[in-house]
Amino acid sequence: MSSNLPKQRLTFFFSDIERSTELLAEMGEGYAQILREYHNVIRLLLSQYGGEEVDTAGDGFFVVFAEAQKAAAAALMAQRAFAAQGWARKVGFRVRMGIHTGDAITAPSGYIGLEVHRASRICSAAHGGQILLSQSAVRSLKSAPPHEAELVDLGEFLLRGFKEPERLYQLTVPGLPGKFPPPRTEKPVPTIAVLPFVNLNPHTDKHYLGDGIAEEIIIALSKVPGLQVVARSSAFALKGQKLDVREAARRLNAKAVLEGTVQEANSKLRITASLVDAVTGYNIWSGSFHRRMEDIFAVQDEIAENIAANLKIKLISKRVRGVRSRQTQNIRAYNFYLQGRQYYYQFSPKGIEKAMELFRQAIAIDHAYALAYCGLANCYAYSYMYIGRQEQYLLAAGKASRKAVALDPWLAEAYVAYGQALSLESQHEEAELAFEKALELDPKLFEARYLFARLLFIQGKLEEAAHWFEEANRTRPEDFQSLLLAGQVYADLGRADKARAARRRGVEVAESSLLLDPDDTRAFYLGANGLVALGETEKGLEWARHALSIAPEDPMVLYNVGCVFALLSLNVEAMECLEKAYEKGITQREWYENDSNLDGLRELPQFQALLERIAEGVG
Repeated sequence: MSSNLPKQRLTFFFSDIERSTELLAEMGEGYAQILREYHNVIRLLLSQYGGEEVDTAGDGFFVVFAEAQKAAAAALMAQRAFAAQGWARKVGFRVRMGIHTGDAITAPSGYIGLEVHRASRICSAAHGGQILLSQSAVRSLKSAPPHEAELVDLGEFLLRGFKEPERLYQLTVPGLPGKFPPPRTEKPVPTIAVLPFVNLNPHTDKHYLGDGIAEEIIIALSKVPGLQVVARSSAFALKGQKLDVREAARRLNAKAVLEGTVQEANSKLRITASLVDAVTGYNIWSGSFHRRMEDIFAVQDEIAENIAANLKIKLISKRVRGVRSRQTQNIRAYNFYLQGRQYYYQFSPKGIEKAMELFRQAIAIDHAYALAYCGLANCYAYSYMYIGRQEQYLLAAGKASRKAVALDPWLAEAYVAYGQALSLESQHEEAELAFEKALELDPKLFEARYLFARLLFIQGKLEEAAHWFEEANRTRPEDFQSLLLAGQVYADLGRADKARAARRRGVEVAESSLLLDPDDTRAFYLGANGLVALGETEKGLEWARHALSIAPEDPMVLYNVGCVFALLSLNVEAMECLEKAYEKGITQREWYENDSNLDGLRELPQFQALLERIAEGVG
């Protein structure tokens, strides 16, 4: 039943006194004076920042602001004011605050709606002296937080009475304590790692099957609200290492681990799966499935459903699809697709060429296999960006991605592939629409967030780029690249504190990634960039040179190490790397023109000549 009452988008502010009942018991009649002082401070700041007092019930305030920036400023100043009061320090008086932006119905009695209740729950999750903000409130801040404050991403939590998780941020007050226990919510969002299933089949050419099962379960679980899933790249880095489950969980920072086996013979499958608590080492759930090969997708969905049920999480919303609805029903086509993904993840010219061949074979068997067309589009886009800037690659990427969208207009990955192709065609507005559609279909899809951020960056839309790089990392916290690129964008925006914080986190995540995969060149060269920006130049230079020693012909390594050399004013070495990177396939002029890492080279004749070569398409 819809309401005809007018709705407004506002920022809601709630506050109350921590330990109010205990203070009343301790102070007796003296508590009334404390309450008056509290009311006076809040109301004074309301008048200064344009807040509208909606309700005051005892020690609780409900206030609305037209702008999130003003709500945040009022909260900061209020906490400072309380901290400066001698009486407050003497009796241990502390106020908790919550801020949320959303829609509410304007009624004669005030404001009503679910978002008002959400704001109240955010306040209840805070500790005394702490200011918590929702993600929508953070997005509504038109610039950096006021009064030199900083935002700290605390992660996702379940608010009392709400089924969907809420990402919470702490607004730190300069000069006041900033360390608090975790928010007072029902429970934090659990993190699960899905390890590659061990293939017990004696035929070594079937090892891709175990990887494919694990990957599809990762994709399915990644769509579940209230669950954080370790990325494929991190979980698969442990493949072949003989680790017990608790050690694997420690390395992946997961609270639960799914491991399993698969055996295939005579078109029959035997799959076992076990979900293990990372702390106790005990089984949370285990299952054994004896099915026909054709039933593999149903088994994957069933495993995902059991995991969600045993972690007491609502499964997938109706608009998000399981494995069966994404995949072909032809097992031969599926086998070719799985092998194609395995070769694609090698990210090498030979691997890409082999992946293309396998995706084409999958399509030849099932002409309506949208995911195979996505894989083909990914390969052509990679070839265009990193192997050779040939028009045929660009045309093929566009054709394959458009076909994927036409075949399955509800597949988020299809719109990601389409958006990437459009961005390479410099159709930026259309590409943005494609990425927005992908995010509408699958809000937690990392690739959509990350590639959207890169598109915004090359257009010079730095505020939006920083936002989406951060969003990408929230979906995949173990991804260092989004953090380090966010740090660079914040630096370009002049936000030194946020740039430093993002880079420090990025370097720490890169170091963790290198523990899993010591030959991860991307962790080395992006980490090197972050280290140099943080002033750790010697270590940064060591990392950059090490990346170059591992893959001296890789165009991405060459470009990014060139950026590090440029930051260190090693101009000769920088130009050598950049020229070689262009010759090897990094031909996107927008990166050379907009990348602030290269600012120190822009006046050099060699750099100007390189830009001219790129513009003319000269090899």
